[in-house]
Amino acid sequence: MNAEKVLDVAMTAYWHSDPADVSVNAICHMAGISKPSLYREFGSEDGLSRAVLDRYADQVLSEMFVILHGGTGLRQTLDALVDFASDDPRMETGCLFYKMRAGKHRLGPETRARVEEIDAAGQAAYAAFLQSARDTGDWQGGLPVEAGAKYLGEQIALAITQRASGEDKARIREMLTLALSVFTHP
Repeated sequence: MNAEKVLDVAMTAYWHSDPADVSVNAICHMAGISKPSLYREFGSEDGLSRAVLDRYADQVLSEMFVILHGGTGLRQTLDALVDFASDDPRMETGCLFYKMRAGKHRLGPETRARVEEIDAAGQAAYAAFLQSARDTGDWQGGLPVEAGAKYLGEQIALAITQRASGEDKARIREMLTLALSVFTHP
């Protein structure tokens, strides 16, 4: 069994559907492997979904962290986040992480814990970005950093979710730019 292939198949299946609606049997069929092989490699369905989420974080979410830690300034970073949310072709079907976060009550304990870790890391990255912008004088808003970080993260999540529902990319870009203007207009 090729574990990388199984992870790719499962990631694609989870990403294009609701992860809770994709059975282990379906993944085994799509990957051309037996169920015992999958369980030997990943331990359980929860182990598989946790491994898929880790892979997704490494391949996709890491780009968000690069944008946030890029040190390119408030406006440039916000513009890059808008580009990612509204134009990245991988987001046409939404974000696997946001899908898992929304349905985490249906996930196993390992995957649920990983969703919470990634969510906390994302909030910390948004907060660090905004704190840095405040420290340099780029962001002068009176909103507390933590509230701004939560708002920023949820606006990105909403835009990507709208992409998955078929909303026009130009409209998403327009609305997200408007929503994020709270950071650039006092």
